[in-house]
Amino acid sequence: MGIPHPSPQSRAVVTGASSGIGMALARELASRGYGLILVARRGEVLEELAGELRAQHGTAVEVRAVDLSDPTAVTVLCGELSGREISILANNAGVATFGPLAELDAAYEQAQVRLNVNAVHDLTLAVLPQMVARGGGGILMVGSAAGNMPIPNNATYAATKAFVNTFSESLRVEVADAGVHITLLAPGPVRTHTPDADEAST
Repeated sequence: MGIPHPSPQSRAVVTGASSGIGMALARELASRGYGLILVARRGEVLEELAGELRAQHGTAVEVRAVDLSDPTAVTVLCGELSGREISILANNAGVATFGPLAELDAAYEQAQVRLNVNAVHDLTLAVLPQMVARGGGGILMVGSAAGNMPIPNNATYAATKAFVNTFSESLRVEVADAGVHITLLAPGPVRTHTPDADEAST
């Protein structure tokens, strides 16, 4: 992914930074000198990671303990990000469920859609206009190979990742001439922290 050089005032936002791919992305960006805004629900884990990155790389690291399945919290975060210079957005946070849809908890399935789809869409809308106006920026979308096919007993997750995959590919073409780079990461299964139903944005 082509991305802008780090600057003192700009920030790279990483959602789902408390584990797995998100934590690895945060460490890599910090090692390259980017100031960070780390987002996930588990604030204590983020604070520990922030301390590590500040100590190792001397970079500015901010923590936002936010439940990205909560529309009100997402609105507040988007309002902040739209008014700041965001050079990179890593839309990484997401959850999955397994089993027949009719037997799964309806509230958690709905929260999964809000996290995997709505939050990705809202955060992108918050930062993309400023990137286009500046003529530079990078957005990493963490989709999934699961979004390329129907998967019984994983229906909600596969459908949400189908949105992320196609949304990313469409945006990439839209902003190709604006200096903004959209990159889709669509891995297969990844060993990472699996949140409980009350931990939906880590």
